[in-house]
Order: sequence, then structure tokens, then C-alpha cells
Amino acid sequence: MSVIPSGTFMMGSTKGKKRELPVTQVNIGNPLAVSRYEITFDEWDACYNSKGCSKKPSDRNWGRGRRPVINVLLTDITEYLSWLTIKTGYKYRLPSESEWEYAARAGSQTEFYWGDHMQIGAANCRGCGTKWSGIKSAPVGQFRPNAWGLYDVHGNVLEYVTDCWTTNHNNLPNDGSPLLTKNCLSKVVKGGAWYYLPKVSRSASRARNDRRVSGYFIGFRAFRELE
Repeated sequence: MSVIPSGTFMMGSTKGKKRELPVTQVNIGNPLAVSRYEITFDEWDACYNSKGCSKKPSDRNWGRGRRPVINVLLTDITEYLSWLTIKTGYKYRLPSESEWEYAARAGSQTEFYWGDHMQIGAANCRGCGTKWSGIKSAPVGQFRPNAWGLYDVHGNVLEYVTDCWTTNHNNLPNDGSPLLTKNCLSKVVKGGAWYYLPKVSRSASRARNDRRVSGYFIGFRAFRELE
């Protein structure tokens, strides 16, 4: 885990899609611990072997180990985070969309944490020049981390957050809490993936996924509340 500080940032982008507007100031009031890597098959299988997780998701024959876990539903993720919370005594959860973007940006306001353009070989996404690009996920930690020590915030697999899908940031809470709606069939996913073009991997980019559908390009990262 890396501890990220509290702070204020501008969420969204004027260089992407309308769904990333309006650019909104958000205050993250408390520091958080964030898993440096996307949760891996190794970590998931420990939960499964301990009977904390009821599902052993498919790895599509890509290999388990240090690859990010895929093919999991939100209900499966809830099982994992509950198991981890009970096992450690610390409260683990998915982040809000604003917490995720704040952590990914690590103090930057550019499209990627290193600048406004994808760098060849800097992340696992389609056309990004790695041996995994457009083919499959990579083992976590293959690329340079951001300033807060987080790996693969751009590319590899999309990451679930708590927020329900909305078409813009009009009603985004400015205190870092998630935006939740009554009919929440789709959740926001962030960070791009091996399957998608670089523009989907930008910090502000946001996509949707039906919560009833798992995918081979969607995983998650654990956040921990600090006392």
C-alpha cells in the first residue's frame, strides 16, 4: 500500500469527452492507503483458498500469479474486500471515482501523470508498444509508477469504482464521496486497459460497465481508510 495525502484537485478534463465535464474542484479530506498494484490473481486466490471468496475466476489461460484478477463481478469484489477487512482489521473498500482520479493523478493536472500524451512503452494499452498491448494483461508493476508509488493507473485493466454511471460531472460531490443513484445498473470504470486505445487510459477518462457483467479487461484496486 501507498499512503496518499489529503488535498484538493481539479477533476475532469476539457481535452476528452463531454462525460468528463464540467471540470470540478474536489477536496479529498483524509489521507488514504492505496494498493500499489491492481489486485492480482495471487491475492484473489488466497481469499478463495481461505473460503473468503466463493468464485475462482478464469484467467483465460494467460496465467494467474501477478497478473491482475479479471472476470469478477462487483459482488465478487465485495466478498474479497470484506475478507481482507476481517483478516487485517482495517477497512478496505473500492474508491469513489474522485478518490481514484486523485490517486492516479498524484498531483498532476495533465492527461497522463507524466504529461498530455501517451509515451510508447509506458503502459499496456492498444498501440502503446508493449508485448502485451492489444493482446492481454501484463503482470502488475511492469512500468514506471506515478509520483505516489501507484503502478498501472494508465492501462492494463480498467478498475471499478463505487460511483454509479452518469453522463457528466454535473452532480459530482465535491467532498470526495461517490455519486450514487437509485437505479444503479452501471458503474464507472477508470484507467483504460490493454484492449483499449491510449485515450481511454487518461486520468480523467471514464467508462461504464453493467454491474451484472464481468470482463477480461476489468479488475480493481483496493483502498484503505486510515484512522
